[in-house]
Amino acid sequence: MAALPVPGQRLQIPADNFTVEALWFPASKYPDGQRPTIILGNGYDGAQEDLYHTFVVPAHARGWNAMTYEGPGHPKVRRDQGLRFIPDWERVVTPIVDYLLINQSAVVDPTRLPLLGYSFGGYQAARAAAFDSRISAILLNGGIWDAYEAFYGALPEGAQILLNSGNETGFNDLIDTFVKNPETPTVIRWGAEQGIWSFTAKNAYDYFQIVKAYRVEEWIDKVQVPTWVADASSEGFFPNQSIRVAEALGDRATYHLFTGPSAYHCQIGSLQDLNRVIFGWLNKVLGS
Repeated sequence: MAALPVPGQRLQIPADNFTVEALWFPASKYPDGQRPTIILGNGYDGAQEDLYHTFVVPAHARGWNAMTYEGPGHPKVRRDQGLRFIPDWERVVTPIVDYLLINQSAVVDPTRLPLLGYSFGGYQAARAAAFDSRISAILLNGGIWDAYEAFYGALPEGAQILLNSGNETGFNDLIDTFVKNPETPTVIRWGAEQGIWSFTAKNAYDYFQIVKAYRVEEWIDKVQVPTWVADASSEGFFPNQSIRVAEALGDRATYHLFTGPSAYHCQIGSLQDLNRVIFGWLNKVLGS
């Protein structure tokens, strides 16, 4: 951290019954007044350090401060505090906003304080903005309407039948067989193992019951800030969900469909295009 072009700072921010792990990246070694500041949250399995080259470097190139973070379910908090993902994600983001507006008030412009959620973080960012009005705008890459629906849709038909029937033992046995079989698609093997771990589920069946809480329909109308919703024409993890989030938000949403080289989940391999679009939108809605 100290060797970076602009050194970062590792923080532990107290929340209600856990600690948020965060990395603070000021725009400059030499503060010169309030700057726009983007809060960055990763997804289902990503560590916050991954976000440095993904978003922090492009933010610095444009004169922005950046804050990355991890809450319950994210790698460090899951390992060190034993906590799983929580659906009421405002409990994670509100202490971050408190910290930025109080401890970094000299360099953070409170009128330009957007929150970005990457992958599964798209659910988390929307949820936080629904219950913390100090967030200036949100960027959902992508939008998640119903996590259970997406994860259920990735299951083979036989597993879906067992899950629907409530056959917990049969479902768990089948998922265990999939996980142990090297011929099983990685998305199923990894998805099951990572999900059970990051949600501290007892087993695969329990995991699918837990993720039913991660849907936005009941509170999406509370999101009142400008919202950028990314979609990808070859989206593989949350197909057809971003458009539903954007439609529910109406004129508060800007829907952007990535195609061509950028057509894959989270625009992996095309981050220059992603950041060009993101910061262009932020300059338009919050001012450059």
